[in-house]
Amino acid sequence: MVRKGYFYLGLSLFCLVFFLIYNRFSHGVHSPYMTYLFLWPLLMGAVPAFLLGFLKEDFLPGKHEENLYFFGVETLTMSSLLRGILDIAGTASVFQRYLMAAGAFLSAAGLATWLTRTLLQIARAAKKRSF
Repeated sequence: MVRKGYFYLGLSLFCLVFFLIYNRFSHGVHSPYMTYLFLWPLLMGAVPAFLLGFLKEDFLPGKHEENLYFFGVETLTMSSLLRGILDIAGTASVFQRYLMAAGAFLSAAGLATWLTRTLLQIARAAKKRSF
C-alpha cells in the first residue's frame, strides 16, 4: 500500500505543477476545480494509502475493493481537471457532472465493500472466540 501512496503523492505533485503551468497561460481566468486539483489524489489517494500501511494484513482491502476505490479517485481527479478546463474556457458540459458522480460512486462502492468485508471478518472472529 505504501507504494501506491507514493504513486498518488507523485500524481498530486503532477497535478499541482499542471495547475501552475496552466494558470500561467489562462489569461487571468481561474477555476477552483483546477486550483485544488491536486487535493483529490493527495487526500483521497496518498493519505488513505499511507494509513492503510499501518493495518494488519487481515484487514487490508482486497484487489477488488482497492481497484474500485482508487479508480474512483482517478475519475474524480479527471472530472475536476475537465471542469477546470471548461470553466477557464468559459463553457460547460453536463458530462462532467456524470463523470464526477461516477467517480464518487466508484470510491464509495470500494469503501463500502471493504468495510463490509472487514466487519464480517471481525464478526466471524468474535463468534469463533465465543465458542
